[in-house]
Parts: sequence; structure tokens; C-alpha cells
Amino acid sequence: MAAGDISALDEYLFKKVEKRGIPEAIFIEDIEGLCKTRKPTDIVARLQDLYSKYQYMQSSITAQRSSLRVKLPDIKTSLEVVEHLVQKRDSGDGEACEYTYPLAENIWSKASATATNCVCLWLGANCMLEYTLQEAQELLVHNEEAARTLLISLDEDAAFLRDQMTTTEVNIARCHNHGVKLRALQQKDEAAKEPAPAPSGGPSAGAPASFAPAARQEPQQEPGTYTWKQDRDEVEISIALPKDAQKIDLKVTILAESLKVEHAGKVMLEGQFAAKCSPNGSTWTMGKGRVEISLEKAEASQWPSLFEIAEV
Repeated sequence: MAAGDISALDEYLFKKVEKRGIPEAIFIEDIEGLCKTRKPTDIVARLQDLYSKYQYMQSSITAQRSSLRVKLPDIKTSLEVVEHLVQKRDSGDGEACEYTYPLAENIWSKASATATNCVCLWLGANCMLEYTLQEAQELLVHNEEAARTLLISLDEDAAFLRDQMTTTEVNIARCHNHGVKLRALQQKDEAAKEPAPAPSGGPSAGAPASFAPAARQEPQQEPGTYTWKQDRDEVEISIALPKDAQKIDLKVTILAESLKVEHAGKVMLEGQFAAKCSPNGSTWTMGKGRVEISLEKAEASQWPSLFEIAEV
């Protein structure tokens, strides 16, 4: 897509004014209208890019939250030690106190120290500075308050980000399903334009004019059996599932060169593709006792088969 087209499309997908440094996703109300002048695959690809950015932001926020949750207990412990030293200094008894401190991992030692008005604090990166007790106390109190405030802000950012990811996931699914619907209608129209084959013979003389063959009953497929079809850009796979199968028990793993479908821990279908697909542009849904998988081809070409054929 051209840069201008991408910019115009972005106006329908997320708001330019960011909240908390995170672009706010827009729920697409009119999928049909948006797809009138754009290909559904182009919209899905742009939504996938936006979703990838959200995932990166989520990993960054998670790392910051984890780091703060580790630092807060250390700051609190350091503050308690400084407050103890202030109390000893103000008591004025001048007696030395015995302390136990970690010398190395799982190794502790004892030390004796008299009351003092100075203390050294580790600032990180092998850097230590000396402060008066009052300065150290003020610094640690400020650091603790700042860490708690930042942690609350990160929790709010994480909640806001989850909402944007959910909205984007819904938009991706709706755009993809609309694209599948359009392709099905296109194939139906193409099939209708093809001339019908001429009948090989007239009806039997003894058969009534109103005779119609009985409706054919579709055979019940065994779980794990599948059908597949392809066009130039996509491959669609339909896999039969056990009766009363639940989506929570279903696991579909789509990689660039392989596919694995599991239900309740049992492998239903597994194999190496005959060609490569694009996992980011591939999706799957479940309904009517089947799992429907749509693969985006890495290259627009016909696959000789769905899976590699093992050499005998």
C-alpha cells in the first residue's frame, strides 16, 4: 500500500491523539463500507502491524512492572535501616550496635558500628555515594513514593492496553471473516457463469414428471479428517472435531512451515506444509463441529499439496 493509502486507512483504525503514549484503537462499525475501496487482506495486514506494536508495548510495561516490584522492597528495607540509624543517633547513648549483613549469597556476617551522621547508598552500576542521614532519608522516601506512583500508572497503562488489544483482535476477526465471505461469493458467481453440462439423455418414459431424487445424507466424518482448498493468496482448511468439542480444549499452532491441531491434548492434525505461509496473516475459528483455518501464503502461487509428501 502507498504511504497515502496507509495514512488514510489509519484514520479508521486508531486515533492519532494518544492516551498514555498508547494509540487508542477504534472499533470498526462498518466493515462492509471500509472494504468497498480496500482489500480485506490489506486491512488485516495493517491491523496485524498495530497489534504487533501493542504486543511490544505490553512486554515493555510488563518488564517495568516486574522491575519496580523487585526494587520497592529494597527501597523500603534501606529506608528502615536509615530510620534505625537516625534513631540511634538521636538517642545519644554512643554505644556500638551489632549488625548482621549479607556477605555473599547465603553467607551472612556480623559487624559492630557506632552511631554516625553519614551513610552510603548504592545507586546502581557499581556506584555508591555518601549522604547525611537526613539526605538519605529524604532521598529514599522520595524514591519510594515515585516508584509506587509509577507502578500505579503502569497498572493503568496495562489495563488500557489490554482493551486496545481486545478491540484490535475483534477488528482483525471481523475483517478476515468478511474477506472469506467475499471470496465465497466471488467463487459462487464464477461457478454460476460457467455453462452447465448438456444432459446425456432424456428422462425415462416410465418415470413421473414430478420425480426428484432423495436428498443425499452427508456422511458423518471421523474426528481429524479434513478438506482443503486454495486460491492464489490463501489456503483454507476444514477439520472435523469430536462431538460436543469445546473451544477451550482446542489448540491450533500455525508456524511458517507447519501446522498442528490438538483437542484435549490429542493431536488431530499435524504436518509440514508443502510451501510456506505467513503466520501473522493466518487465523482460525471454530463452529458447527469443525475448525476452520485460513492460511495466508508467503508467496502468491499454487501449492502442489497441503502437506509434504513423504518419500517412499
